[in-house]
Amino acid sequence: MVRLVSVSLICSMLSGCFSFGLLYTTGRDPEYQKSNWGSDTIIALSLANDVNGNTGWVFVGENFDYLLSSGGDNIVSMLKDPVIFRDRIIVEQQAQFVIDPKRKEFSGRMELNYRWAEEKDKIAITKYGFSCNDNTKMCSALIQNLVGTIHKKNKEQDITYLMQFYHPFKVEFYQYKQDFFGPRSARVLLPVTLALDIVTLPLQFLFVGHRR
Repeated sequence: MVRLVSVSLICSMLSGCFSFGLLYTTGRDPEYQKSNWGSDTIIALSLANDVNGNTGWVFVGENFDYLLSSGGDNIVSMLKDPVIFRDRIIVEQQAQFVIDPKRKEFSGRMELNYRWAEEKDKIAITKYGFSCNDNTKMCSALIQNLVGTIHKKNKEQDITYLMQFYHPFKVEFYQYKQDFFGPRSARVLLPVTLALDIVTLPLQFLFVGHRR
């Protein structure tokens, strides 16, 4: 009974009892634990400028846009390679982006699969870090160290400026939180609503050449 009252008092002092409940019931494992922090569906790639005039590649989502500051060059080169069939590139499961609200950016990773058609596109895809299985004709690669910022949707977004993905993919968001009831080194990932204070101004999209 005393424990329950103590928990209730602490909960009332936190910004959200729901988040507290998740943190308290996650366990005491000192290893990081993951929970879904929100999601979006990435439908296209584009080139864009931010309000400071910085140009970069953007994952275009249904709800937000994601300007990549690093880690995206290899993906872009692969998508623009004339030997590779873009319709054969699939994101395995969901991409994972971890939000850092203090720096107002995300970092993440995604696993790509590619089913090669001919020897030449198999050789081409291996140049981008893919490993291939001759028995299944499937190649795979883990793309890591993606870093970028989240932006509001541009209401005047021109679809002709987008390189549409044949297979849109889901991105799930996470945020590390300190577990105050576990070991000092323990952190957990809690599901919370995407805070708009980490979302910056819309981007100005630029024309991207299209191909197959």
